[in-house]
Amino acid sequence: MQDHKQLFQEQSKSWTLAGDNYRALSKVVFKDFQMDDFRIRLQCNPGRIVSTSANVSKGAIQARPCFLCAKNRPDEQTYQTFANGDNLDSEFQILVNPFPVFPEHFTIAATKHQPQTIKGNLVTLLKLANTMDDCVVFYNGPRCGASAPDHLHFQAGSKGLMPLESDYKDWKKTHLSTLWKDKGIEVYKMEGFLRNGFVLEGNDLAELNRNFELLFGLLEASNTTPNEESMLNLLCWFEKGNWICVIFPRKAHRPKCYFREDETKLMISPASVEMGGLMIAARLEDYERIGIDEIKEIYGDVSASRTDIDLLSEQFLKKQKV
Repeated sequence: MQDHKQLFQEQSKSWTLAGDNYRALSKVVFKDFQMDDFRIRLQCNPGRIVSTSANVSKGAIQARPCFLCAKNRPDEQTYQTFANGDNLDSEFQILVNPFPVFPEHFTIAATKHQPQTIKGNLVTLLKLANTMDDCVVFYNGPRCGASAPDHLHFQAGSKGLMPLESDYKDWKKTHLSTLWKDKGIEVYKMEGFLRNGFVLEGNDLAELNRNFELLFGLLEASNTTPNEESMLNLLCWFEKGNWICVIFPRKAHRPKCYFREDETKLMISPASVEMGGLMIAARLEDYERIGIDEIKEIYGDVSASRTDIDLLSEQFLKKQKV
């Protein structure tokens, strides 16, 4: 048995909070929206209200103890070590997430307290996706979904729930165009998918990392917020010897409807899971009111524009040919 699956079984029995919340998860309701030739799934999950409404301002983060540091975790929460090399700074701990979205939901936290950043850490995400190959592994940037932007971490959730992953073979045919192909990997640009971004697919870890670093460098060069990482969400899974890594540059943390003070308010705070096509509604009234028009508005508010993606694509190709 894979270590993380054994950890999950043990924690769901020994940790009352986690066990109760996973049992409650089995009762959440879903509905699917067909958007031409791809799906968006809506989940009503009241257990995610803390994450959805989290105050991630610098002041709020500094005022609370870091809940991913070992000294601040519940006594019942145990872990499995994931070592990513000889450097202790690259060691991670796989934890069961007690507030789940997925039937099996994990947080993979750096052992050492350090800021959330994907720079220099993509290889860890790729290795996790390979090791936890029954899961989608994802990264939320510090300004677009990370509830602990002060502590480097990834998350992982069971395959089969997010349409981005479960329907990949179908939507890939009509919504991806090849941007670059070389040395065992292919780089695609998304088109007509509500969310704009890129997909890296291949079996060469070093080349995947090189191409990601190239794209990330271009995002950082256009970043208008000094000393802050460019906004992005990242999802990755390992399938039949290949990594599939989906990059969603972002222009906003939350959509306009989140901040409204009237009956049109929707408490939806998109992170990687939502960008993966699984939209979480923590409030029943939001779940009941969200339709196709609201979904389009939410993605339009937070996703990078088609113009921005086209510009990044041009810059990427120029860098490849240097």
